[in-house]
Amino acid sequence: MRQFYYYLLTGCMLALLLSCHKDEPKDSIKPVEERTVLLLTAEGHIYDQTGKRIMELPNCEEAAEIISDGDDYFVSGTHTKHKVGYWKNGKWNTLHVDFIDDVDHEIEGIGKYDYYIFLYDYPHVLRNSGIFPLEDNERFNTTTKCLTVSEGRCYVVGWDFYDGEGEHHDAVLYREHKGKYVKDILPKPRADVDAAAFTAYAYDATHTVVGGYVGLEPCIWVDNQLQILPRTYDVNIEEELGLSMASVSSVTRTREHIYAAGSELNENLSDVATLWVDGVPTHLVSGREGLSWSWITEIISYGDDLYAMSMEIIDKPDDNADVDILIWLNGEIIAKYNEIDVVNFTVL
Repeated sequence: MRQFYYYLLTGCMLALLLSCHKDEPKDSIKPVEERTVLLLTAEGHIYDQTGKRIMELPNCEEAAEIISDGDDYFVSGTHTKHKVGYWKNGKWNTLHVDFIDDVDHEIEGIGKYDYYIFLYDYPHVLRNSGIFPLEDNERFNTTTKCLTVSEGRCYVVGWDFYDGEGEHHDAVLYREHKGKYVKDILPKPRADVDAAAFTAYAYDATHTVVGGYVGLEPCIWVDNQLQILPRTYDVNIEEELGLSMASVSSVTRTREHIYAAGSELNENLSDVATLWVDGVPTHLVSGREGLSWSWITEIISYGDDLYAMSMEIIDKPDDNADVDILIWLNGEIIAKYNEIDVVNFTVL
């Protein structure tokens, strides 16, 4: 299953939690020229839109996700001493969470609403000093950005991994219910195909959009209802090869439109950065000569604007690769970075 494991290994680059701007009132939305784009690397370095490094997070073993709320930014990740907490504007904040067992902590997704901070620390969701377990989590897997919050409601997405003969992965959505997170198995066309959820966006307390794939097809689940997204390229691949034709790595909703982003395979079996707007696909590519692969790793809605981050790779004869990270605003490139290990980004 090349495509499944490819996305698993590059999970840190996939989109799951979107910006906190969705819970902000309209009068708090800044004009474009007053906004700041911040990029986070896996090492815990933060860059501004010009590519200048402005912060190195203290005691950061591995950074997972950056989000924003007003003029503040918040980062989740693994502390060098495996403390439980997060970085706010570059300063570490410890959560006073009383775990019974002495276990290592690898904080992944992060969300914020009001004064509540939500963190995903397998197999628990942490909310300030509270610990909320995921039910039936023994086979649960997820990407780095697996958590989304709106109006104080938190959701976690991923997939159940089955390794027995004839068993197939299921896409999973967890939602809070009476102090625990209960599991919803998201529907798929039939039982004998794999499914995985990589990303989610909650646009109020009860409505969600989840993105991933089923079988060979990209898909979203809107309020747990499956929608298979169309592909541009008519590629004929046998399902037995375990190669997903396309996948959704990030989703959002703005102007009452649903946006899903990821990639699809072209005739050369190379990934092409793809954006679906209300189910209609288009490609976000720079047009650079010799382009080999491209993906949209994350999209963020800010007011009525849509930001996207994509990766483009040009293979070289010496088995090296030239890697560009592109930031897009409403379909136009506004910044480009070369060879920066960007995990994800946010907009202040």
